[in-house]
Amino acid sequence: MIAIDVKGLRKVYKLYQSPAQRLKEIILRKPFHTDFAALDNINFSVLPGETFGIIGENGAGKSTLLKILARTLQPTSGSVAINGRTAALLELGAGFNPELTGEENIYLNAYLLGLSKSEIDAKKQEIIDFSELGDFIKRPVKTYSSGMHVRLAFSIATSVNPDILIIDEALSVGDEYFQKKCTDRMAKFREAGKTIVFCSHNMYYVQELCKQVIWIHKGKIQSAGETGKVIMEYQNYERDKTSVLKEKIGSLINTPDIVDSGKSVSLFDVKVSNKEGFEADVFTTMEPLTISFRISCKRDDLKGHLGFAIIRNDEVMCFGTVTSFDNLQPISLTNGKEFKISIKALPLLAGMYSLLVIVADEVALHPYDSLRTKNFSIGPGRREFGISYMEHEWVF
Repeated sequence: MIAIDVKGLRKVYKLYQSPAQRLKEIILRKPFHTDFAALDNINFSVLPGETFGIIGENGAGKSTLLKILARTLQPTSGSVAINGRTAALLELGAGFNPELTGEENIYLNAYLLGLSKSEIDAKKQEIIDFSELGDFIKRPVKTYSSGMHVRLAFSIATSVNPDILIIDEALSVGDEYFQKKCTDRMAKFREAGKTIVFCSHNMYYVQELCKQVIWIHKGKIQSAGETGKVIMEYQNYERDKTSVLKEKIGSLINTPDIVDSGKSVSLFDVKVSNKEGFEADVFTTMEPLTISFRISCKRDDLKGHLGFAIIRNDEVMCFGTVTSFDNLQPISLTNGKEFKISIKALPLLAGMYSLLVIVADEVALHPYDSLRTKNFSIGPGRREFGISYMEHEWVF
């Protein structure tokens, strides 16, 4: 049996320029709105006992999807089948009556989750103890801080023994101590075979908790599958979007291998090859690779220095060097000559990268030419975070 099965899900909102447009539509029975598809053709399934992740930018449609899964919002079309009791921790304060006390809100929310009064009576003290609200449990919820809201909401949602737990980004509001309590309880839920749907901007939590992830982008599923793969694709997109230098160097990206006849020295035929010697665009961490390129030179007496850099797609330079840094003498820039750089083990973690190759004059100050290659990627084979992998050993 599938715990959650979503097919062809679509949620459309009607947008009006003003309240008057809404009134005109009612009276004249003509459309005065534009449709906005918050979700469009969403399809996925979650198995019992699986921790399923949802990632994406703000406004992508994640919260709308979670509300539909929690049955607090109806879809426009499509189907959602949920098997088992569901508890949800959505945006801050959702489901609380601010005028009621914390204790009264425990009864209100637990009733909505299907518990009887006797069941709530039996669990009330456990909820209060886990939330650690103390005397505040007798005070109106409108007097609570954001962290206190989260404490109470998480305590209720996880104490009613749901089969399916839906958690939005609200956990990020809590303090570090309570976040640990929450993640510990989520781990116990997972060990007990409960189904968890987890939405977060914290990629570490998503990586550690979830086996399968969907990335929602502008209301559609941009990518779905194994967690490491989807996170890598999402982070590559985010880095591309935030790169401040991308526009400036965009003309160098995907530059055709054509020699500029106006330059005295030009680079061409830049390749990145794998250990088998074949040109490739996907590698793994610590895999050897070879960079090769040729130069075109109009004069026979020129000498110079060569350099290369590996740059992540958010324009972070991971490594760069020039032959002069390695105490090499200026190299004869012979027309048509091929140069190779051998990297024994590329210590880069998953991501999208490109290669910048440079040829400069004898003092390595004036660049004759530079060429940016097409992107190549490091696959999500490892779970570490950051840019590079470091050999390490644990000593206890």
